[in-house]
Amino acid sequence: MIVNATGSIPSFETAKMLVREDGSIVGTIGGGAGEAAVIREAKEALATGRPKLLSFDLHENPRLDLGMVCGGSLNVFVEAIQPAPVAYLFGAGHVGRLVAQAAKIARFEVEVVDDRPDFANPQRFPEARAIHAGEVEAALKALKPNARSLVFIATRGHLFDAVALRWAVDTPAAYIGMIGSKRKVRFVYDKLKRDGVTDEQFARVNAPVGLDVGAVTPEEIAISVVAEMIAVVRKSNAARPAMRNMLAVATAPGRNVSQSKSKDGDAETEIGFSPDGEAGWTVEPASKL
Repeated sequence: MIVNATGSIPSFETAKMLVREDGSIVGTIGGGAGEAAVIREAKEALATGRPKLLSFDLHENPRLDLGMVCGGSLNVFVEAIQPAPVAYLFGAGHVGRLVAQAAKIARFEVEVVDDRPDFANPQRFPEARAIHAGEVEAALKALKPNARSLVFIATRGHLFDAVALRWAVDTPAAYIGMIGSKRKVRFVYDKLKRDGVTDEQFARVNAPVGLDVGAVTPEEIAISVVAEMIAVVRKSNAARPAMRNMLAVATAPGRNVSQSKSKDGDAETEIGFSPDGEAGWTVEPASKL
């Protein structure tokens, strides 16, 4: 939108133009090279989510005024109009509830997935636009993530995490994060690797989840998780060094994870759940982990 103009310009103050991701437009701010420059900047704003204020002096830069002979100046405000990203939270324990609260403050939409109605309910998650309480596999079929969606996995056990992650890596979600220790990350990596998940898919996953700021308490972890989501949404290169990648963690030299296999080739495990159903707790194979 033209927010300020002086002198003669090829349009009028307050003129608006809608630019789609493919560069097609509705409306005009006057055409010519100046409008073409605005379209380029608008496409970049759609990709980054960051607004811009552009200034054009048609007298000082006649190229922008090519064919119009106006000679004025104008300021154009470019803003990306996008729906709020949806954060799909797998796990309705303490951390999941706090992540939901922080995500809503960040103006993300929230959907919660958990197989326990006692945990996944409107009383615990009043900020959620949808709550999927029941069989996780059935809930997965109802979810429709897009390229701006965010997925956070913190269920009540490693195998539930693996189910959610197996689904997530086949979606176009912009962000996938899984809570847990490095040992847990390696356990889930080994299990899903046998199920056919590729290293390229694992490379999309942030695990251990959250910016590496030394978070310890559930509140601190929730803030680090949502901060990591924001960094992905805003495409912040500065935050990259504080993110942890599942593929890098799982394949790091010196890992000491070994697993026995049952006759059907899967790992024999005993899953330990915490009393409140929180994620990231012990997983001990029937032999040794």
